[in-house]
Amino acid sequence: MTDPLEEIEFLARSQNRIHVLDALASGPRTRRELESDIGASQPTLARILRDFEERHWVERRGTQYEATPSGAFVASSFTDLLANVETEVRLREVVQWLPIAHLDVSFEQFADARITRPTQTTPSGPLKRALELSANADRQLIVSYVLNHEMLETLHGAAVEGTQSLRGVLTRETVELLRRDPTSWRRFRELLDSENVDLRLADESIPFAMGIADETVYFFLRDDEGLLRALLESTDDDVREWAVRTVDEYWDRGVDVDPSNFES
Repeated sequence: MTDPLEEIEFLARSQNRIHVLDALASGPRTRRELESDIGASQPTLARILRDFEERHWVERRGTQYEATPSGAFVASSFTDLLANVETEVRLREVVQWLPIAHLDVSFEQFADARITRPTQTTPSGPLKRALELSANADRQLIVSYVLNHEMLETLHGAAVEGTQSLRGVLTRETVELLRRDPTSWRRFRELLDSENVDLRLADESIPFAMGIADETVYFFLRDDEGLLRALLESTDDDVREWAVRTVDEYWDRGVDVDPSNFES
């Protein structure tokens, strides 16, 4: 019996094999067309096609080659595996800070996610990117366990001094921290009084700091000590649908913010 792992290794060892099988799975090709599309030499191409025919992944019809149903299945399965591994590799350095257990979306939905990490030249890169998204949005939703001074100022400028609509849910602890700083508290009170803003309190813990700026969902990824490690953003439809639904669920369970409860 053929070892499936050996077959995976056989295909994975050569980019040319992957490209040829993928090309034939999308439609019949002549050798000349394959040579032009793939860029492989004639001897290499002949060897690949012979190996594929022996495995019944490819068959020849006249001057053309095409993938068999089993060959198309292998091509599709391998493409999915490759895409999933590519996603894991991209997210490997930040996934430890992404609250996957609390996200009702599959891991592969983050395949095209943009990741902004701090660098030596731009140590505040993640925050700056989040502020850019927030400042330029026409409509923003948030559900978060943290609201720092810079983000508060940006939300204030966009919603109170501008035309952005803002709706969101914050933890009670977050509001209590804002109350300790007179400038932040004044800005927050002005947010609450703005006709463009609707904020509520969560009487429960919130496991992420998330925003939705128009069509973009973004997550502040912080380590256990609260240090901002990355900003992850996604425009995937499923991620956005989950994010909007999550904000609505926290909103429905939340309570209105009464500033007087924090000023005693």
